[in-house]
Amino acid sequence: MTSGTTPNGDGIRLMCFPQAGGGTLAYRPWTAMLAPDVDVMPVVLPGRDSRYGEPQVTDLMELAEAAAEGLRPILSDQEQPVPYAFFGHSMGAVLAYETARLLDAAHHPPALLVVSGSAPPHRAAGAARSCHTLPDQEFLAEVVRLGGVPHAALDEPELIEVMLPALRADFTAAETYVHTTGDPLDCPLAVYAGDADSSVNRGQLAEWDRVTRLRPVRHRVFPGDHFYLDGARRPLLRALRDDLQEAAQVWRAVRR
Repeated sequence: MTSGTTPNGDGIRLMCFPQAGGGTLAYRPWTAMLAPDVDVMPVVLPGRDSRYGEPQVTDLMELAEAAAEGLRPILSDQEQPVPYAFFGHSMGAVLAYETARLLDAAHHPPALLVVSGSAPPHRAAGAARSCHTLPDQEFLAEVVRLGGVPHAALDEPELIEVMLPALRADFTAAETYVHTTGDPLDCPLAVYAGDADSSVNRGQLAEWDRVTRLRPVRHRVFPGDHFYLDGARRPLLRALRDDLQEAAQVWRAVRR
C-alpha cells in the first residue's frame, strides 16, 4: 500500500482496492482532493505499479490475505490509533469485502466498508464465467462486453499489452472465487454505483445489505456507467468524504 498524506486529528485512512486489471492510477487524484481529512492509501496488487516485477496472483483469497497482512503494522500502532476504511470498485469491492472479513475476525473491523459497481459476494461467486481461459483477442472482447475496460482502450495496443497480464490474472481470481458463508460483518457499509452501470442491477446492489449486521446501509447512485469514478469524481468524493467523516466520528465516539 502507498500512503498519500497523514490525516489530521479527526481524520481517517482510506485503503482503495482497484478494479480488475487496475492499479493506483484511478485513485491518485483522490489524495489531494480528500486531504487533509483522509489519508488515501491505494492497494498495490502484485504485477503492477511499484510491484510490476512480481508474479501475478490469480487467487482472490490469497490477495485478501496479503492485504490484511499488509495492514497489520498500521493496526498495531497503539500510540496513534487512526480509524481506517475500505473502498473497492468492481472486483475490488469483493476483494475489499474479503479483506474486511479477515480483519473483522481478528477484531479489527474497518470503520467503514464502501463497495462500488459490483454484485455482492454470493452473486459474484459461481457466476459460471470462464472468459479468463479465452485467447487474447476473444478475452479482450469479452472483457469490454462485460464492462471490464472501456471500449476505447482497444484502440491503444501498447496500453492493452501492459494491462493484459493483470486483467487475465484478476479475471481468473474473480471467476474462480468461491464465497463461503459466515457471520455478517461488524462494520458500517455503503454501496455506490453508477446509474447507467449495466454490469450490476439495483436488486443485486440491495443484496449487499446482508453482509453486515449494522444498519442503516447507505446506498448512493452517481451519474455514469461502470466507469463513473472518473466522470462523477467531484460528487463521488463529496459523498465519500461525508461518509468517511461520519464513520470516523462514530469510531472515535465508541472508543471514548
